[in-house]
Amino acid sequence: MLKKIFLISCCLMAFLGASLAQAAPRITKVAYGVSPDRQLRVVMETTSPARMSSEFLERELRVTVNAKLNPRINKLYVPKNAPYVNKVILEPQGSETIVRVLMKKKLSSSEYKTFNLKRDTVNKRPTRSVIDVVGGPAKKTFTPKKRSTERKPWRPSTAGSGYSVVGGISGKRITLDPGHGGTDPGTHGLVTGVYEKNITLPISMKVKKYLEEKGAIVYMTRTTDVDVYGPDATDVQELQARVDVAEDNKSDMFLSLHINASVNTSVGGYSTYYHPKTKYDIQVAQCIQDELLKTGNLEDLGVRYANFYVNKHSTMPGALVEMLFLTNRREEKLLTNNWFQNKIARAIADGVEDFYNQHRGG
Repeated sequence: MLKKIFLISCCLMAFLGASLAQAAPRITKVAYGVSPDRQLRVVMETTSPARMSSEFLERELRVTVNAKLNPRINKLYVPKNAPYVNKVILEPQGSETIVRVLMKKKLSSSEYKTFNLKRDTVNKRPTRSVIDVVGGPAKKTFTPKKRSTERKPWRPSTAGSGYSVVGGISGKRITLDPGHGGTDPGTHGLVTGVYEKNITLPISMKVKKYLEEKGAIVYMTRTTDVDVYGPDATDVQELQARVDVAEDNKSDMFLSLHINASVNTSVGGYSTYYHPKTKYDIQVAQCIQDELLKTGNLEDLGVRYANFYVNKHSTMPGALVEMLFLTNRREEKLLTNNWFQNKIARAIADGVEDFYNQHRGG
């Protein structure tokens, strides 16, 4: 009897141990960024919140993250614009990861901080563990623009940017927002591991070219791999900074371009999202969705209502476009193909032109 109880206890302990190990946090992505004031930020995406502890030597900061490192992640980073930081080394230690920040100067406890960011399901941000390291004094030529962290209230469609929808596409001011960037890589491909931010940017630049050929004036929230507000921004600050580009340029339309993801790797297709802050948003989304479906035999996930921050807080008509799924192997292959990127970009530009043609006469 005692032997039977002992065996049952061992099985229960093994089961509980396996369950705990399975539930332990894992680091799935690591991104780096350097702000204009030369502050280094390390952002680690984790499957669940991970505890962090830190210690510092004269020229080294060591942060122990209670999460296992994905073996595919590059373990060395050498920053270009952080003159006081030599390099960052990631050292896997079983179920933990040691982040070593090697400095060129003596480091004090007031010159770094660590914190966690909760999962944001609305704006598709995962759980993140963040390390900030002060690099040095700000550049004298840099004067950061102060931006409010408060959410902007809705404004009537007749006010705000003073947008126009009549008269065709020629002369229309359009702001394109390549989703993610900098310390926020977005989702990633299953085969190539390519980040979403590195797909949305080239497609957006191609959309810009096609729109300009049609006579539009195009503004970009980013043209390189950077955070729009800065690597030290909150989610609201970063998203508002993207909206502000459209507002500051009195744009007639705002489009945010993204790539989708799903835990079900068989899911794929196009979807376009709108928020009805003007009577035209759903029309913009539908025109773009219709043209995207002409790019090939791909699923139509439809035009959908959503509370995405950039849709809701921009005052001009617009949409957020999810250009297929990086978690779908077939679509990942298409998205990394320059020829197909051109097809998507041209479809989006044609959709915008179609919207304005529908309102050419007022």
